[in-house]
Amino acid sequence: MKILSLALSILTLFGSVPAFSLELTLPAPEKEYFIEAGDIINVNVSPADEFSKEVTVQPDGTIEIPLLGSLKASGLKADDLAKQLTAKFSKYVANPSITINVRKFASNKVAVIGQITSPGYYEYREGMRLLDLVAQASGPQDYARSAKVRIYRRTPGPDGKFTEQVIKADLGAVLDGKMDKNIQLLNGDIVYIPKKPFYKTAKWITDNFLPWATLFTFAVTASIVARKN
Repeated sequence: MKILSLALSILTLFGSVPAFSLELTLPAPEKEYFIEAGDIINVNVSPADEFSKEVTVQPDGTIEIPLLGSLKASGLKADDLAKQLTAKFSKYVANPSITINVRKFASNKVAVIGQITSPGYYEYREGMRLLDLVAQASGPQDYARSAKVRIYRRTPGPDGKFTEQVIKADLGAVLDGKMDKNIQLLNGDIVYIPKKPFYKTAKWITDNFLPWATLFTFAVTASIVARKN
C-alpha cells in the first residue's frame, strides 16, 4: 500500500509540473560579401609569390594585377575573383593557387577620377575641400572639363539606408580664384572630372593636327629643295 501511495504521489507531482519544450537557436548563415570600391585585397599567388600583391579596388571597381593588368573586381565574391585569377594566371604559372583576402579601409578616404593626373583614393581630412583633393592628385589634365565636375556622395539616413547625391561643381571657377565655389567634401565622396569634347578643344588640334601639318609642310619643302638640286 505504501508503494502504491508513493507512486501516486510521484504521478501527482509530475502532473503539476508545467510542460516545456527545448528550442535550439541555430546561428544565421553568414551573409555573402561582394567586393566593392575602396576595399583592400590581398592577392596571394602560389607558387609564384613574386606576383602576390596588396591592391586597392579603385573607384571604377577595378584592380591592377601584375601580368594581368586591370581587372574588374567590384560586385564579385572573393572566391569568384580567385577563380578568375587562377584561370588567367594559369597561362603564365604552372598549377597556380590563388587566395584572396578582403578587408575594408581602416581610415577615411575620398576619391578623384577622370581627367586628373593621379586618380585614386586619398586620405580624407576634416574640412577638406575640392581644391585640396585636386592639388593632392597633382591637378587636372589638359582635356579636363573643369566646369562640369561632379561629386558623388552617399549620405546615411537614420534608418541605415543611404541617399545618393550628385553635386555639381565648377573647378574652373575655383582655379580662377572664386573660392566660394570650392565645395567642402565629406568622407567617402567620389569626384569625377569629365573630358572635353574633342571638337571643342583647341589644344587637341594643336596636339594632333598641327604636328602632321608641320611634317607635311617639311616633306613638301624637302621635296622641292631636292628637285632644285
